[in-house]
Amino acid sequence: MSMKAASGVLYRTDTDAEIQQFATNKGLDSKYTIVMPYWLLTNPNIETLRSSKKLAAIIAVITGTDPTYSLSARPKTIISPDSTCPNCEFGLYANTPNQYQWSPSASGLLYRQYDFPIYALNTIDERNTMSYNAVMIATNINKNRGFSNYPLKALQFHSFMWAAQDSGACLRKGWCTPVGGASVWSTPSNNITATDNKPIIVVAASMDARSMFHDLTLGVESSVTGMVTVMAVAEALSRSTIPLDTMQKHILYTLFTGEAWGYSGSQRFVQDISKKVECIKASTSGAGCAFPFYSNMDFQRLNPANIESIFEANQVGNIGVSAPTLYAHTVSSPSAATTALVQQLIQTGTTNTTTPGGTVAIKAANSDQVDRGLPPSSTMSFLKTRAGIPAVVLTSFQKEMSPLTSQDLDDTWDSVATVNSIQQAASAISKTVWLQAQGIQDEAQMTPLMQQSIGSIQVDQKLIQDLMYCLTSNYSCPLVDGYLNVTASANLPTRLPHYSGTLYSQSQPYPIFAWSFLANMTRVKNATSTEPRTTGCSTRPDQVQCASGEFCVGNQCIATMTRYHDAFGVGISMNDKNEYFIEDPTKPTWTESTWDPIGLRLFEVTSPSSQIAELVTGVVVTVASIGAVIWSRKFLEKTIKVA
Repeated sequence: MSMKAASGVLYRTDTDAEIQQFATNKGLDSKYTIVMPYWLLTNPNIETLRSSKKLAAIIAVITGTDPTYSLSARPKTIISPDSTCPNCEFGLYANTPNQYQWSPSASGLLYRQYDFPIYALNTIDERNTMSYNAVMIATNINKNRGFSNYPLKALQFHSFMWAAQDSGACLRKGWCTPVGGASVWSTPSNNITATDNKPIIVVAASMDARSMFHDLTLGVESSVTGMVTVMAVAEALSRSTIPLDTMQKHILYTLFTGEAWGYSGSQRFVQDISKKVECIKASTSGAGCAFPFYSNMDFQRLNPANIESIFEANQVGNIGVSAPTLYAHTVSSPSAATTALVQQLIQTGTTNTTTPGGTVAIKAANSDQVDRGLPPSSTMSFLKTRAGIPAVVLTSFQKEMSPLTSQDLDDTWDSVATVNSIQQAASAISKTVWLQAQGIQDEAQMTPLMQQSIGSIQVDQKLIQDLMYCLTSNYSCPLVDGYLNVTASANLPTRLPHYSGTLYSQSQPYPIFAWSFLANMTRVKNATSTEPRTTGCSTRPDQVQCASGEFCVGNQCIATMTRYHDAFGVGISMNDKNEYFIEDPTKPTWTESTWDPIGLRLFEVTSPSSQIAELVTGVVVTVASIGAVIWSRKFLEKTIKVA
């Protein structure tokens, strides 16, 4: 962002050629704000504009009512703005030379520094559409005037960020906050303890995403499809006629936030469950710990030594793929136990006949005899702490991550193909996890009761459709509203960004919904009924209150082992004064600056020659005024005798 307010005459360029024409046009004699389609925001075009010495700012239009910015106008080839190996400097192979590049064509735009403002326009709601229309009307006026017949329409930008130097200096001055939020973990085993010696099966995904424009980040392929898969798995397994908490192994659902920023959520979670925490200063609220700060301490009931296997749903949407396939990734030279997990997952997926539109194939990612290791994933956080855990990361790519990774253009997808792919992933994971939790390696070992129970585990296609709609298009949907009563709000939330935000910020709706959903799926059921004991509950003091140890979810009191866990870079710590500082700069230390209010001001500007004339006239008048004042004072001193 710019260090000071910037302004420029609005100038529209719709093609690469028009950007070149602008840069070489010597008849343009001002500073300009370039309005362009988002997909023209590339390294070569930015350098061309910057080198022209005429660039004041850029407005990238993601979607607009003009045909130039329509969905059909978008190029078929899309390039991720992330790095060629996202988060790899913090992953399992961070110290490995010549890491496999999972996104070789990525542009790296996210990591560049810009000394000029870049804004985005996207007609996703009424407010944004009004801004878009105002800018386009002004831009068209300038175009009709040939960008030379003054006065012309210009925009002034204000986007000052207080951050200075680096995260360490910024935190010391109080000018930034750690990037992160709240991860969610949940288990049907309400009585799980660190000493029960019962194996744990982890089912994981991430909740957050990043892009060039955080406030617009949707992350459909980057995180949403994996998140939906885990939620669908939890719902399917909740149907098991054999209670999950009676099985040989615990099932642990984890949805991490801050993953787009150095795996902040998963690394923080693994770090915390892997050490004995001594609470030095108790919380005044009676929950958690004040120092070191934890909102709750139940994570200590999880013993990382008991983690037996990990199943992660990563990019599983198969968005834009004509022949969808899911790939099971493992570490290099996988153990026999890991290979067995992959084979069971493939077998379960092959025998699945419940997916409408045909079964999506599941293959081992190394089936082409190329050993690439794990792609960027939360699983790496577990394996960095304890290598050797059998783990499978399920994705829709074999060799390269989706070009929609960290993209602002991942706002459309084939609803049928995407839902079909997610349903297959959820079905294969849920049934494989069920078999593993029962300690069954071969389905032939199942008793009739087990066969009946696993038959009850069916992934709900309608739920997947609803989740995709709610998490990408309308947070006020009936599904979310049933849990959180969001329609009671004066301003109904619609499409909300999947950027994790900053720690303890109020703009983190997805973890709140994920907590409520998973809490409902893993709730302790009554002996005589599957329904909770109390209905009509509320967090309001004048309404029905839940008993101690219960939570009000969807207007019902339930008991559940579902908890939030703070997510922020493990290179950052908090002292006893609740101040953040950098503890280890080699680990993730992402922070976000505090901002002044962001603003745009549309105004008319005269020609540079007129401005110079106005300046000269102003200087002359000012000098003349000063001279007149001095002369008058001297004249009066001589004319009027002062005693």
